[in-house]
Amino acid sequence: MMKSSLSDNNKDRNQIVDQARQAALRKLSAGERTEKEVLDFLCGKGCTAEEAAQITHEFSEWGYIDDKKYCRRYFEYGRSKGKATARIIRELAQKGISSDKAREVLSDMKNNDHESSLTDDRDTALTVGMKMAANQADMGKLIDDKFLARVGRRLAGLGYDSSTCYYVIGRVRAAADKDD
Repeated sequence: MMKSSLSDNNKDRNQIVDQARQAALRKLSAGERTEKEVLDFLCGKGCTAEEAAQITHEFSEWGYIDDKKYCRRYFEYGRSKGKATARIIRELAQKGISSDKAREVLSDMKNNDHESSLTDDRDTALTVGMKMAANQADMGKLIDDKFLARVGRRLAGLGYDSSTCYYVIGRVRAAADKDD
């Protein structure tokens, strides 16, 4: 009788793990995830930490999970949105990618010449500020102190430090003065 109970428990456990594995595969088919996100998901579906680690290891070997590839794409996405490097690294850390790994991937990306989307933080911030100024001018509005404060708040929200914000505000102000 005891043997049957252990066997039933084992079958139940295998069923839970299989269901969690299938759910994780569906989640991965919907979009890329980091290893930590998949681990947390599997644990939330009833897997033990050891079972979740085994499944994520399998997924990594099969190429379904690749933190470096995820990191590269996240940097490209973040830059397309005008985000600062420091903010992107913080967001990746929240997703379970260490800042060291993120900086390593960023360095690799910068060393590859074909990665044109990665520019210096100041250049990216200046692009954001100038785009805001162009939109302001297109609407026929002045580039005044109130607008420049809005540029500063936007850049701070994107994760830029104060020196970069002031640099961009100065450049936007100078461009507006030149146009007048």
